[in-house]
Amino acid sequence: MKMLARPSLRVHEVIFGAFLAITAGRLWAAGGAGSLGLSFAGMAGVLVAGAQLAARWPTVAMERVRLALLPVLVNTAYPQLGAVMQHLGGKSWDARLLQSDRALLGETPAVLLGAWTGPVLTEFLSACYLLFFFGVLAAFGVAVRRPVPQGARLFNGLISVYGLGFLGYTLVPAAGPHLAMPEVFAVPLTGGWITRANAALVAGGSNGVDVFPSLHVAVTAFLMGSLWRGRRRLFWALLLPAAGLGVATLYLRYHYAIDVLAGLLLAGIGLALTYFPKTYETNPPLP
Repeated sequence: MKMLARPSLRVHEVIFGAFLAITAGRLWAAGGAGSLGLSFAGMAGVLVAGAQLAARWPTVAMERVRLALLPVLVNTAYPQLGAVMQHLGGKSWDARLLQSDRALLGETPAVLLGAWTGPVLTEFLSACYLLFFFGVLAAFGVAVRRPVPQGARLFNGLISVYGLGFLGYTLVPAAGPHLAMPEVFAVPLTGGWITRANAALVAGGSNGVDVFPSLHVAVTAFLMGSLWRGRRRLFWALLLPAAGLGVATLYLRYHYAIDVLAGLLLAGIGLALTYFPKTYETNPPLP
């Protein structure tokens, strides 16, 4: 098999590994972390081991395994974050996030948009929200299947966004307007089967603390920024559903405006990590 230059520990591995290690340390510092603390420490160990194995046997196949580990770790860590916050005894930040929205806008957009609710709009925005999951799967697949330097560079931003976002979930845990303040919504959201499917997916898949920052917004904005630089036609084709997704985070009552702003900032950090500095040895431009 084709041999590659000896790789260094990449930025996304440092950032996501730091999130895992910090979380494990916080759990043990709180006492009685047990299997939960071992899980996060173990994930950090797997991440480092993957990088070390790829350094020892620098082949294309090993590098692809190294890349493929990251989506696995992201999807292993995410569902455990609710249990992490229960163990740490973190108090909900919903009231403070709501207060921030009211200071900025007079009211949180989830309430302001209540006057515009309707079945057709709810169905469309639910579809936009659902597209996020397919987009992320596609991005993970593209990164793993691309030539290794390009996939690693894309992950430099994307996985870093997830690592910083997950850290935000554990530092500012919140459930979102639809769970924290359902009594303020006089008009229920109604739609068709897409609305019901999206609501069921969110209810069953959320970890209960995944509000600040909005990773739906952060990841979408990061991927759209990447498409703008390298796939301009695809960018324009996806612009409407991507914009709809951003509106959906507020309209569907999942997020506060401050979450969305934080998500946009996080996307900017991810794009900077991907495109501007030379963060590891082979750093060619994305096609």
